[in-house]
Amino acid sequence: MKKKDKPLYSTLSNIIFLFKIAWKIDKTLLLVTVLQIPMLIALPLLPTYLTKYIVELVTIGTTSSTLIKYILYISCIILFVRILNNYLSTSMRWRAVFNRFNYITLCSDKVLDMDYYNIESPSAQIKLKKATNAFLNNNSSTEKFFKQLVDILANLIGLATYTYLILHISPFIIFILFVMTTINYYINTKNNQWIHQNKENWVLVDRKLEYIINKLGDFEVAKDMRLYDISSWFKKMFSIFLLDRLSWTNKKETFKFFINFICAIMMFLKDGVAYVFLIYQVTKNNMSASEFVFYFALISKYSDWLLGLINSYNTLQLTSLSICDLREFLDIPDSFNKGKGPTVPKKAPNIIFNNVSFKYPNCENDTLKNLDFNIKSGEKIAIVGLNGAGKTTLVKLLSGLYRQTKGTIKIDEHELMKYNRDDYYKLLSVVFQDIMVMPVSIEENIALSTEKHIDKLQLKSVIKSSGLESLVQKLPSKEKTILLKSVHDDAVDLSGGEMQKLALARALYKNGKIVILDEPTSALDPIAENEMYLKYNSLTKDTTSIFISHRLSSTRFCDRIFFLENGEIIEEGTHDDLIKLGGKYANMFELQSHYYKEGCCNETVKIGC
Repeated sequence: MKKKDKPLYSTLSNIIFLFKIAWKIDKTLLLVTVLQIPMLIALPLLPTYLTKYIVELVTIGTTSSTLIKYILYISCIILFVRILNNYLSTSMRWRAVFNRFNYITLCSDKVLDMDYYNIESPSAQIKLKKATNAFLNNNSSTEKFFKQLVDILANLIGLATYTYLILHISPFIIFILFVMTTINYYINTKNNQWIHQNKENWVLVDRKLEYIINKLGDFEVAKDMRLYDISSWFKKMFSIFLLDRLSWTNKKETFKFFINFICAIMMFLKDGVAYVFLIYQVTKNNMSASEFVFYFALISKYSDWLLGLINSYNTLQLTSLSICDLREFLDIPDSFNKGKGPTVPKKAPNIIFNNVSFKYPNCENDTLKNLDFNIKSGEKIAIVGLNGAGKTTLVKLLSGLYRQTKGTIKIDEHELMKYNRDDYYKLLSVVFQDIMVMPVSIEENIALSTEKHIDKLQLKSVIKSSGLESLVQKLPSKEKTILLKSVHDDAVDLSGGEMQKLALARALYKNGKIVILDEPTSALDPIAENEMYLKYNSLTKDTTSIFISHRLSSTRFCDRIFFLENGEIIEEGTHDDLIKLGGKYANMFELQSHYYKEGCCNETVKIGC
């Protein structure tokens, strides 16, 4: 794998980023973070002084009452500091949990608001997966950061304090400790770099494992798994990906063990030199017993401060790299206009494609090529063609989900990209092939809004117009009936035809001035599809409408038909014009029409002959 580039954000930049967010949502978290630092320094220092003074008092023959007084006095201080530290630590932990939840909200808002083109791309999906690791659980970086910050500052200040005290006996000890610490720092940095450079390898494997696990619990997949005996494939793939993931875990832990082994040797050498020097001071320079005990404790703890500083700094670096992943996702730029834009049309607009092309990332050829057409206000247009011709891509361009690679798309006199994105979306009533049903009431599924914001008169009208009324009246809770049994025990599930009617009601309720149907009826039989398209046509008279279908008979009522092939419009005209032309449309229509001609000329003939 190619090595990753240098992280986009520095550790300092990430600390400032996290502090700014924390300052907005919980200033108390920052306060308890700062207050805990002196507590952590005082806790080991106070017992050291207590031991020194006890040894001194014993050496000079102090009475037992005086000894007890000193011990009680310093012990009470230690107890108070310990209780205060526990309080601050507990407060910081639960406030850090709340802080982590804020990043879940930030990422959720980003996913919901970012351009569709971005969230659909594989690179964004990988960035999202890596970003979620920053707030996935209690060990995630956004929660652990403040504890790590306390640790590194406490270790740094503690190290400075102990350095000042130990300098009284010899700068040599400090020199030895710092040399060893520097070596340890660079060794641990290599471990952090290796993890960051290789992280993407196991993130990709994790995505595959998650897919397998999620599909195993998906009851929609369960049918095929049993009927086609594909469980063995799932087992095989799970084993392959699991072994791959374990392999990367083994590599990471092996590398970490090697690093820790070298660090342990360095620490052994460092402590050995320090202790030999201290014993020398006792035997040659007449160091007192109390001073020996005091400096012995200082040097012992000094090693802890050094090791703590190394570990906390390296841990903070890892946290920073995780925050880099989070910020890389949050900072994915959107290209659609979210600011002010022209006023969207109040009536059905004209649509103009001028030399429009589109190419997917990492593809050599354009999916759509030099499209030039003008759809007049209120016109009904059918876009037909074989699978892979580019029909859905064209719809996504017109819907403002994709941005064209070349050319311009105009809605009335303004370019589509100049409109405010969300205002433009209000202009659209789009029904895709996969109809989204939410685990809420029928009325909320139609209005896509909470009950208190639903226009009851409009709701009643669209339920009747769409043909849902007979179903709704049969249900005990009428339009308040909850959908999706997979979520609610007392819910109902809709049939394919009922789903189409729900989609029609939703489109009518929104009352968009551009109606787009991207093969939403492909699961229906030809007669039912034809009836549904005719209903859409009759109920959307005052809109500019785009109908996508692979069944040519369903779009005969349209004003014009565009036949799309390999991303280009190769034929254009009315149904009759294209039949007379005798080109690819006529040939495709003839191939399909024999399915509808049996028993000619019964009811079926009306959609095919």
